[in-house]
Amino acid sequence: MRKGFWIAFWAVLAAVIWREAVLSARLRNARVNGLSRVSPFYARFSWDYGAGARPQSVIFDLDLGGGAAGSVTTDGEATEAEVPLGSPAAGPYRITATATYRTLGVAHTRVYHFAVTR
Repeated sequence: MRKGFWIAFWAVLAAVIWREAVLSARLRNARVNGLSRVSPFYARFSWDYGAGARPQSVIFDLDLGGGAAGSVTTDGEATEAEVPLGSPAAGPYRITATATYRTLGVAHTRVYHFAVTR
């Protein structure tokens, strides 16, 4: 009984450490929360992360139609941002996120695409 408990304990602990240290957190639910309709034009948007290690940095490229586009770089702890735009947004909206992760000292990049409806 006691031996089984310790085996289960160490197995669960190893699984939690693996999930938080080795598994990369997926970027999900990117959405536009607000758009300015007067100059200066900007878009406010937010996103969430799944379970796992968060990225070191994330580059967001927004294409909001009608020539309105912008880009912003955030750290892995951020969950919202504002992006300056060159012109008013006209839709449809697309968000491309490029996340850079460091897993066990090795950097790797993932690209996520979101089609945003508003």
